Amino acid sequence: MRRFFWGFTAALMMAAPFPARAASPDIQAAETSVRLGVSTGYGDDQATSPQDAQTGALVGVTAGVSSLRQGAWPGFLLPDLYADAGYDFSAGFLNDRGTPGARAGAQGQGQDNAYYNTAIVRLGAGAPIGGGREVIPYIAGGYQNWYRNLTGPSGYGAFYKSELIGGGVKMDVAGTPVLVVQATAEAFAVIGGSASVPSQNFNANFGASAEERVSLDADYRLTPTWHAFAGLGLTHYDYAGSKADAAGLFEPLSATLQVNSMFGIAYGF
Repeated sequence: MRRFFWGFTAALMMAAPFPARAASPDIQAAETSVRLGVSTGYGDDQATSPQDAQTGALVGVTAGVSSLRQGAWPGFLLPDLYADAGYDFSAGFLNDRGTPGARAGAQGQGQDNAYYNTAIVRLGAGAPIGGGREVIPYIAGGYQNWYRNLTGPSGYGAFYKSELIGGGVKMDVAGTPVLVVQATAEAFAVIGGSASVPSQNFNANFGASAEERVSLDADYRLTPTWHAFAGLGLTHYDYAGSKADAAGLFEPLSATLQVNSMFGIAYGF
């Protein structure tokens, strides 16, 4: 019995978590806040067969709330808990250059009074790695849409939407006690996509495709509760296109690239 007791105790000690580095309070402060800002950028959408392109400047707003909390029993190998919910809106007067063809509502030259909405929720676990750094892998899901409002004699309105499911990883580095730099990379499957052109009685569903996002951000603590943030991001995604309907109309394969910068104010809690 004594041998069993000591053997069981040794096994427990070997299985117990070893002490871990504590999470940086500067990173926790930067990641635990309500944020509101503005954005500026550039959008480029390219469709093939027939050729159709919309390019131009975008302006918008960004908002969200996030939290990074130390896991239970600090000092052991249990992850910090991370959650983030973000929303981005952008709009612009895009130049439309297309080749009239079988694309629903296709026209030649015109202007696209477009707007985009994206909402994403992220849930993950942070791991402090020392030196004022933390790695945060996470899973994510969301929704995005794009409304095209093409003006001119052949103008029309088209509505695109899709769901997103995927994940990413964020690296936070506390450069100084008040400055935290954040690098993020994430990838999504674009699912449930569809396009609708009511004026032509056109509706189409897409197959699955991919979306990639990278960003570099900085959070500067102005006071114990108020922060200023700024960032630069790049988003790329494809729409898989659709088959032709009974009228011969279809949505072609397309790729969208958006580059935007943002800045704003955050309130820590």
